[in-house]
Amino acid sequence: MYEFTARIRYSEAGPDGRLTLAGVVSYFQDCSFFESLSIGRDPASRGDNRYAWMLVTWRIVVKEYPKFGQEVKVSTIPVRFHAFEADRNFVMRDSDGRVLAYADSRWVYFDTENRAPARISEEEKAAYELGDRFMEEKFPRHVRPPKAEPVRRRPIKIRKTSIDINQHVNNEQYILFAAGYLPADARVKALYVDYQKQAMLGDTLQPLVYREENNLTVVLEKEGTPCATVLFVL
Repeated sequence: MYEFTARIRYSEAGPDGRLTLAGVVSYFQDCSFFESLSIGRDPASRGDNRYAWMLVTWRIVVKEYPKFGQEVKVSTIPVRFHAFEADRNFVMRDSDGRVLAYADSRWVYFDTENRAPARISEEEKAAYELGDRFMEEKFPRHVRPPKAEPVRRRPIKIRKTSIDINQHVNNEQYILFAAGYLPADARVKALYVDYQKQAMLGDTLQPLVYREENNLTVVLEKEGTPCATVLFVL
């Protein structure tokens, strides 16, 4: 297990003085990258390594959003390798050890030269120590939008501010785009995200918004193909 301790910064807090949902995602995402750095697998500089881990799903539950200034401990652990996929769990706790949020995620081992999934090498597996699964809830493998007519919102033009080290739209950015359609007073209890296609600088995303009683689903399409499907449980 890898973990780090942090304090919620002013810039990470929303109008209610608590860490935003995107902030929770950012802490989890950073935790996995910090672990990669700690074992000599810098995701920002792969060198001659043509392989990379690509995030394909998030399943996140938030029990309590930490306050500005509050100390948190974030941990992550790989829990499964299978063919070209891996599962990784995350937990955020307060200074007393109480669980604030936790997540399951699925990643694909990707051949950046052939632009296709690749079987995980034994060397790559050996670099990580598998642990016990924290998140036991069972979720559908894919997020499906409701069978209803969506509301088409104004297209989103991808700008430099949404691009990450890998030269595509960062995983968190899709969630930020989708969160813009939440009611102003919404408190998200759970978040499910499927990443289906990469969006690049200059692309245009078409948001399709589906509202149900306790759920909001947003599909972000590029040229008619979903790049990400985001489900908020309210």
